[in-house]
Amino acid sequence: MPSKPFVFFDIGHTLVTGAAQSPRRLLGTALQLDEKQTKRVGKLIMTTPCTEPEVLSKAIARVLPDHPVTQIHRAVCEIWEDQILCVREIEPASELIRTLKGRGCRVGLISNIWHPFFEGFRRTCPEIIRLSDFCLLSYRFGKKKPHPSVYETGRQAAEEAGADTCWMIGDSYELDIAPAQKAGMKGLWILCRPERERELLVDLVNGRCPRPHGCVSSLEEVLDFFANLGV
Repeated sequence: MPSKPFVFFDIGHTLVTGAAQSPRRLLGTALQLDEKQTKRVGKLIMTTPCTEPEVLSKAIARVLPDHPVTQIHRAVCEIWEDQILCVREIEPASELIRTLKGRGCRVGLISNIWHPFFEGFRRTCPEIIRLSDFCLLSYRFGKKKPHPSVYETGRQAAEEAGADTCWMIGDSYELDIAPAQKAGMKGLWILCRPERERELLVDLVNGRCPRPHGCVSSLEEVLDFFANLGV
């Protein structure tokens, strides 16, 4: 009998929602950064293992030498606290993880994330944290999705756990599904905002991009998807 799959989840826009704008956009606005600076800061905050605003502010100051560290620190502190408080669970995330675990699956998290948002996730969804068998966070790992090493690390963890198959579930085709499938995982795309994906959907229909192994419109449909596979 084949083993139960190892199921990996993205966090933001998959298991929880957050602020309307991304952290890099919030910092870019607060510090009046141009697009190049905003991207540089965005990559830094998502790949630097800082767990305190002061430490992160000093790291940002090194790539923004024209900005006073006091100004950076003030902006980081304000956004940091908001990022912790803005996290809201997408129902039925905790129930879904609990049910998959009850069916014998292992569950993991793979996310582009910085510390305050993960702290908000930990406080909002403590059961998901407790039940997770694997957790790869970009700010700890030092690489962001879709870097190949992210998904290779997840796939290796699944193999070491004895899983015959592993799935990546997320809302982004470019960051979650395509790179995961390239690394040998199966991809389940949560297509919750199809109006934003029209060009990509045309490419998928016309065979210009690899199709996901599965597609659902919401998190609520994930259990039925796996039930139809015998999980």
